[in-house]
Amino acid sequence: MKYKYIMWDWNGTLLNDVDVNFEILNKLLSSRDLPEFDSIDKYRNMFGFPIINFYEKAGFDLLAEKYEDIAREYSHLYDDYFPTVELYEKAEEVLRFFFNKGVSQLIVSASQQRLLTHQVTLHSIDHYFDDILGMSDIYGKGKVSVARHWMASKGVMGRDVLFIGDTVHDKEVADSIGCDCLLVADGHNSKELLLSAGANVVSSIEQVKQWVEK
Repeated sequence: MKYKYIMWDWNGTLLNDVDVNFEILNKLLSSRDLPEFDSIDKYRNMFGFPIINFYEKAGFDLLAEKYEDIAREYSHLYDDYFPTVELYEKAEEVLRFFFNKGVSQLIVSASQQRLLTHQVTLHSIDHYFDDILGMSDIYGKGKVSVARHWMASKGVMGRDVLFIGDTVHDKEVADSIGCDCLLVADGHNSKELLLSAGANVVSSIEQVKQWVEK
């Protein structure tokens, strides 16, 4: 196995919450009499980090209201939806594959730490991970600083790490810490957008094992 560490994104990579986020986004827009997204493809071609920039592109008037207020409203709605959200069908199978190979796995997510830990534990997959790293707040500013800090604190070299995610931002995180990146085109960004970022891309999480073995 080339890699000693697998650094996982959470939302849209292991957790299949794209439809839920799409629905919540449209609910937030509708409650403000703003045009809703007419397709999930439009959402997947626009979604990005930091989230405040995505909200501005989506049509929210950030001069009329604070981004922090929108983020809190989103967070409350997500809590209501979460009991219906499942892992991707083959996610645990892939986690078990790396676990059995003796590869250290961790999550680096833009989700708030408390919520992230709760979600991972609720799905009974926490035993696969050596670290579960989220944000100190709910505002989704990005994961670069968290990933860099983890690398430095562990003395880990980038060549030993594979970052697996579903967004262009995950490629940016991987580039920032000098590691390889594999993106799964089944999440919050479209395959076309991921390929345009110059990333290695597979269509679904079940293809991750084959890509790594090659």
